[in-house]
Amino acid sequence: MSKINAEQAREELIALFQAWTKAVGAVKDYSFMDRHLAEGWRYVDYSGVQRGKDEYLELVGRILSYTQEIRRFDVRILGDGVAVVSGIYRSTAELKGDVKLDNTIHCCSVWENQGGVWKSIVHHTTKISDAS
Repeated sequence: MSKINAEQAREELIALFQAWTKAVGAVKDYSFMDRHLAEGWRYVDYSGVQRGKDEYLELVGRILSYTQEIRRFDVRILGDGVAVVSGIYRSTAELKGDVKLDNTIHCCSVWENQGGVWKSIVHHTTKISDAS
């Protein structure tokens, strides 16, 4: 695998975050999750709930609509094909059961480029005030 710099990784990963937003929205793209969530992937949401891929897919199935506005997106390359993303985004969601969410989120995630495909290893979110 050729060396990738932080700017290249940032461009690729921000595009993946945008595709992820679409994949969990009204028209589901479960193949996105299959391609980009690594085996053993873990997700910790802003309330502290931990999910693996199967539990996350159950959550995605309850989402009726989802939008995301990226406000900050920083990437640091740790080694050959490993990147840490730290960012802030505003998200809105509507879930089955008349649940509506509107949050500003700080996220931190680790990604690994496996055979030319970025895979999320872990994704952690924290709810923050909207003063970002």
